[in-house]
Amino acid sequence: MKVLKVLHIIPTLSSGGAEKMLVDIVIEMKKRDIEVEVLVLSRQGDFYSKKIIEAGIPVHFGTVDKVYHPAHIWTIIQFLKKDFDVIHAHLFAPQFFTAIAKKLTRKKVSLVTTEHSTHNRRRERKVFKILDNWMYHQYDQIIAITKGTKEELNKYLPNTREKTVVIENGIRLDQYENAKPIDKYELVPNYKEGDKLILMVAAMREQKDHETVIRASKLLPSNYHILFVGDGERLDKVKKYAKEYGSPNIYFLGRRSDVPSIMKSSDVFVLSSHWEGFGLVAVEAMAAGLPVIASNVLGLSEVIDDGGILFEKGNEIDLCEKIIALSEDIQMRKKIISKSDKRIHLYNVVITTERYYNLYTRYLNNK
Repeated sequence: MKVLKVLHIIPTLSSGGAEKMLVDIVIEMKKRDIEVEVLVLSRQGDFYSKKIIEAGIPVHFGTVDKVYHPAHIWTIIQFLKKDFDVIHAHLFAPQFFTAIAKKLTRKKVSLVTTEHSTHNRRRERKVFKILDNWMYHQYDQIIAITKGTKEELNKYLPNTREKTVVIENGIRLDQYENAKPIDKYELVPNYKEGDKLILMVAAMREQKDHETVIRASKLLPSNYHILFVGDGERLDKVKKYAKEYGSPNIYFLGRRSDVPSIMKSSDVFVLSSHWEGFGLVAVEAMAAGLPVIASNVLGLSEVIDDGGILFEKGNEIDLCEKIIALSEDIQMRKKIISKSDKRIHLYNVVITTERYYNLYTRYLNNK
């Protein structure tokens, strides 16, 4: 039987959710004896390439360290000339450049893309609709990470409906279930017994809403500490906002490789977002046994369901009340954690990878 050869293309390997998901999936594909390689357009903020390389998976980088540089089209063309069965693009720059590269070469290779979000700024401007319509037309299959993601894409571009399928993201459950807690004094130097640690892990990007958590911090009791893990282009703005509108108990921990251990040491996990395709990190927190509070936005609300608590997007009062309730009410915590324990097994990376593999092979066989 012929070995399946797959190339994944992604803008960067920074510490975002799409990047983390890709890492787990390609490592799982390698275990399935799929010949998988990764092409990364830019080295900017590289966080995960070492982990992929250590798993024995080739990682290639573009020749220019700008995500949207047209030179990447030429790079992708070189990979199209190789004998990959599937080219799988993630996020806009790889989606767009790969579509152009295939059009220029007319290479007969199956193109697949994953739609990672329910919303993006391009959809707010009509001129981009023509571009997006052409781009998605070049792909044979589109994977939406939630039903909400599929619905929003199909509503925006109705002609994508027939080739869009839902495959939910997955994580390595054992990595979070079996993590060892970190000393709380390492996270909060002035930690005292009885203090509460409220954790949010998210890149400082436009999509995430750290500001609502910051405003909520001002309303929380003085023994509540907010931990932000992650960095990104909005880091300085978020820090400035915290200084002006937040409590003194806010800690910016930067990018961390020990997130599962930090989760094990925290009391409540919060994911505050303006929009969200999936919210993979919320599932990671659930797997770590941490009760989750999340913004009630499309995609994320679908993933959380009854395995966590939703708050009104942008409402710091609602968020504050729910943080206190979930921190202080032991029975409520137990109930939420029990429900999340049952839910997280829907999001096992083994299942996700199996569904990716079935999609690839089914399409190639039909073709």
